[in-house]
Amino acid sequence: MTRRPHPPEETCLGKDRETSKKKMAFGLSCVGALWTLLSVITTGFTCVGYYMPYWIKGTVQFTNGTETYIGLFRRCHYPALTPGGRVEIVRECGRYTTFNDIPSPWWQAATIVIGIGCGLLVLVTFVALSACCLRGVVTKTTAKMGGILQFIAGR
Repeated sequence: MTRRPHPPEETCLGKDRETSKKKMAFGLSCVGALWTLLSVITTGFTCVGYYMPYWIKGTVQFTNGTETYIGLFRRCHYPALTPGGRVEIVRECGRYTTFNDIPSPWWQAATIVIGIGCGLLVLVTFVALSACCLRGVVTKTTAKMGGILQFIAGR
């Protein structure tokens, strides 16, 4: 019984792994390269969305309807007490001074959970980007772990 040789594997950079090795040390298949590209895009959008204060838009009633925006740990055009005890609208965007200044315990929890999710996304994206240049970074096990971490981060 004679064994047939395996057909050459198709990669993004060449018809077989030998050809792609000569072009560059690209360690991902086409699916892996697409996954990396989508990971970079998703991580960027998620981290920007986490940082931006435009989660909820409202108006402050005692100031003739000044628009205000709040996010998990930033806010824009928000009311604040002056040293004289008056309430004034601060017409700029800024972070909450302390963690306890975040208005609700649920928003505090969301700040932590979404922050951890963004951290996991950044970690997986850096591993995927390094796999674009180095062979052997992404194996079946690390690909599954990366997918699981991205799933957890997106929940």
